[in-house]
Amino acid sequence: MLISEKLYLLMANKYQKPETVMSAAGYGMNAAVLSDLMIAGRVTLSGEPDSQLQLIGAGPCADPVLAAPLEKLEKRAATSLGAAVKIPSLCNVRLVTDSLAKQGIVEYGSRTMLGLGKERVHVLNDQIERQIRTDLSAEIQGERSARISDSAVLSILQAMGIAQQVLADELAPIGASQAKERLAQIAQESPAIDAAQRTVAKMNAIIINERVIPLASAGLKG
Repeated sequence: MLISEKLYLLMANKYQKPETVMSAAGYGMNAAVLSDLMIAGRVTLSGEPDSQLQLIGAGPCADPVLAAPLEKLEKRAATSLGAAVKIPSLCNVRLVTDSLAKQGIVEYGSRTMLGLGKERVHVLNDQIERQIRTDLSAEIQGERSARISDSAVLSILQAMGIAQQVLADELAPIGASQAKERLAQIAQESPAIDAAQRTVAKMNAIIINERVIPLASAGLKG
């Protein structure tokens, strides 16, 4: 499962319209799809200190969720990680929900505003979200090493300032005072088995320690 799909599902029950998720946490979704592109071997990061994005690989990208942001990046000159995170709608959240719908995880419901507004998204299979949360809880408690995709999700939530809201139950056993330290530790220590995962691990460390991702909107934090 894509990192952007995991992040979306963790917020989907509270924010049923994809556009609402993107409005509140768009920078985080952008960061997630950048991580997905890194895992796919299409984007990497240059050395310090500027952390410029570099496009790698060749040929079309089969996954529409990744093809759309890759096309946007290809049209730009050299872009830093911080600038890329702020590209408007770099992550096309409708493509994320389309992908989840094809997997039978969500479905589109009725439109809002007397049938003229955007379709709401309803989670059909909440077992997937529960499993994501179970995995994150085990990793937070130190019961197992965090997978690189999970450490990316945790790093993004922490960087947006909403980890303790979105993961209230998962973080409860360690307490609010230790949560920030533990999430930073996971970002620094997640095992990476190849160059793509090492790039994501590098990005995780950057976004945890620097203000690369702006805080989520007050609507999501409140």
